[in-house]
Amino acid sequence: MWNVESECGRLRAVLIQESIRGFWEGKLPFTGIESSTHYLARCPHADIDGGKEQWGQLPRFLEEEGVKVFEVASILEKALEDATTGERRRIVERVWEGIPQAPPAEELTVGHLLSGYPERPYYDPRSDRVVLPDFQRVGWPYPRDTSFTTQVGTVICNMRRYSRRFEPRVVRLCYELDPTLRERTEVVYDASRLDLGSTEPPCVEGGDTQIVDEETIAIGVGQRSTHTGFMEATRRLFEADTDGKIRYICAVRLPDYPALDYMHLDVVINYPNRGRALVMPYFFESELVPDMPPRRLLLKTLEAVRAQAERDDRPMEPVVHPNDFAGAGSCAVYVRGGDAPRLLRRCPSLIDFLVEEGKLEKDGLIYVGGRPERENDVEHLMLALMEQARGASNIVALRPGLVVAYERNHATNDELRENGVRVKEWEDSYLDMLEGPTA
Repeated sequence: MWNVESECGRLRAVLIQESIRGFWEGKLPFTGIESSTHYLARCPHADIDGGKEQWGQLPRFLEEEGVKVFEVASILEKALEDATTGERRRIVERVWEGIPQAPPAEELTVGHLLSGYPERPYYDPRSDRVVLPDFQRVGWPYPRDTSFTTQVGTVICNMRRYSRRFEPRVVRLCYELDPTLRERTEVVYDASRLDLGSTEPPCVEGGDTQIVDEETIAIGVGQRSTHTGFMEATRRLFEADTDGKIRYICAVRLPDYPALDYMHLDVVINYPNRGRALVMPYFFESELVPDMPPRRLLLKTLEAVRAQAERDDRPMEPVVHPNDFAGAGSCAVYVRGGDAPRLLRRCPSLIDFLVEEGKLEKDGLIYVGGRPERENDVEHLMLALMEQARGASNIVALRPGLVVAYERNHATNDELRENGVRVKEWEDSYLDMLEGPTA
């Protein structure tokens, strides 16, 4: 069975998704309709051909390093080619469960699985109305968000964002329909099918989940993954871990709504090598790393931005509040208990926990944007925020000391190299506002 024992270990197989056209085009330019991925405030990308060409670099990078690449749409297309009507019917029942109208099994296409039913919007002259697809199934090219593999098996996620709630159903199909994935992976927990009857949804997402090393998992809790989802996933993982491989599962506090719109754990920390972490400065506090750029400067900058907007009486989108970052990066460490995970201790920072446990060297921090030149360096903060917004921290390690990173984050990539990390630069002028390579 395939498993994962480190974010920076040798990558041997990966599931990716080629959904470029659906991501770039085919959307109505309406803002504020979060319930469907068919709507977008505007298309932020000028050229679909340029974006497609850049996206195609990722599988090439992976295959150059001997990584076996599985692709969502290709898996589904091959499976439907060989499927009987009965098998198609079971796929429809699984994916359209709870939805009033579904495609006939004999007419099922990959387009229905990726883009909803009907596959495209159309005008119906009989009813004199425009018919929209029921829901876009896999509208975002981020399979890491919808499933992740641990030391003991694979987890299918439960997405908190309403527009992504059906994605895990389709990704789960890939693990079942591809013969290699079916043989080599074991789904130990499917959070997408869980209903605890609680007021807080039991959400856990792959972008929040990091396999720090052979015995440690960190899961961000905040905007996407909930505390209820963390506790249930932790319980299920400890239950599946019959050999006692997992020692710690850490809940890392992240800003919740109405903070940033993409606040997964992997946008503030990642692991390019053993004992090393690429970290967003000004986010974590530390009692053990005294020269870490302080969060206080970020909070003071947010205060200044909000005060300026209020002073000028300018209509703006909601501005992030400093209070949203209170306690960000703090860590609650859980271990195996009886019927439920047991809280072992609380730490002021995930960084400090990793240093205390010898999983991160004290001088092993690599900063997004590089190191500031002086104390309270606001210009460095602005650079770090811009590169972080372009996915600078969202690297993917192909092996210890070798990562794929977006090309335009020059300061971060230079800092990685100065710390002995080789960087394969991914052209990203059409991509870098869409999270990053890890997704």
